Amino acid sequence: MKKLLLRTLKITSAVIFSLLLILFLLPILFPGAVVERVKTWANSSIDGELNFTKVRLSFFNHFPSLTATLYDVSLKGSAPFKKDTLVAADEIALGINISSLFGGRIDIDKIFVSNALVNVLVNEKGQANYNVYVSRKSNAKNNSDTTGTALRLEGVNVENTRIIYNDRSIGMLIDAKGFNYKGNGDLSNDIFDLHSRAGIDSLNFTINNEPYLLNKKVNANLITKINTNSLAFIFERNRLRINRLPVNFSGKLDFLQNGYDMDLTVSSKKSELEEVVSSLPPQYLKWLEATELSGTADLLLRLKGKYIASTNTAPDLACDINIINGYINHRKSPVAASNLLLDLHVKMPSLDTDSLDIRLDTLNCNIGKDFIKGKLAVKGLKRPFISANINTQV
Repeated sequence: MKKLLLRTLKITSAVIFSLLLILFLLPILFPGAVVERVKTWANSSIDGELNFTKVRLSFFNHFPSLTATLYDVSLKGSAPFKKDTLVAADEIALGINISSLFGGRIDIDKIFVSNALVNVLVNEKGQANYNVYVSRKSNAKNNSDTTGTALRLEGVNVENTRIIYNDRSIGMLIDAKGFNYKGNGDLSNDIFDLHSRAGIDSLNFTINNEPYLLNKKVNANLITKINTNSLAFIFERNRLRINRLPVNFSGKLDFLQNGYDMDLTVSSKKSELEEVVSSLPPQYLKWLEATELSGTADLLLRLKGKYIASTNTAPDLACDINIINGYINHRKSPVAASNLLLDLHVKMPSLDTDSLDIRLDTLNCNIGKDFIKGKLAVKGLKRPFISANINTQV
């Protein structure tokens, strides 16, 4: 038994020593070839001004992956934003498939981004600055794919990054601070499923300078089908939490040359009323701080159609809200609104306020021993048609 244990320990020690030796020797044996191929690949595959101070090959930056790490990286965007920064990062590491080192081509299968700024810009005409990656097919057509390096991504990791998406064609600004992301899938295919988890410490979302989300914390578990040929996203099963509100997100988003084609649905079922209100635009949150809320709420939001600023084309918006057994007490009022029952439906075809259609099919609540019962319909905004039937004793 003693001999067997000693022999096992020797074999184990030899294996561990060999592995450690390999970890140290591989970066030493292949440094020049790998780094030069990565540089050549970057220059031929990215249509934008790329700068970095140095490259280091190591196992220990993102163990157990062998990575070629680019330090102090800056990347300019595509036309018409060639002078504006698209990405700036302390470091971007390219994970290298070890088995490919012994073949004729080096495969990059992971990307690690740390402490970065991603600044996506879209001008009034719908032209964007993110079209910087030259695909393998384009390289092949141009007979310039001679780098001996291929991008066969299976994973993307992003840490402590700020993402700004500024689309002037629709007046939309998204600012995500403290963005952390892990995604896995065969990103080398033209169509692939991306399984990912994301977290945002602070999310701001504004449209035409009007804030809808301000300093919201977001956590997400996502499955997205991506078509890189048409730049289309299909959100198959996506679970998010905005502050305390759990929501499901599904649908599709196609990037067009001059806009977007979308069919997006956000829903939350049997959520606490206070959780729903906590996700509303910031102008309502001061009211919430002095209000006691309870009850159950269902929320459904849908945006469907094309958005093309140059032709004034806009999608249809629909929103359904259902509240059961609601309770509202503002500033500790001696009499609260209780037993609230609300069934609200809102439609805005082509985001046109003159076509606004509001149907409040049910509004029932008690205020102490008194009550409110009624329903309401409103069509249009500038010259609205209003139909109401309200019975109260307050």
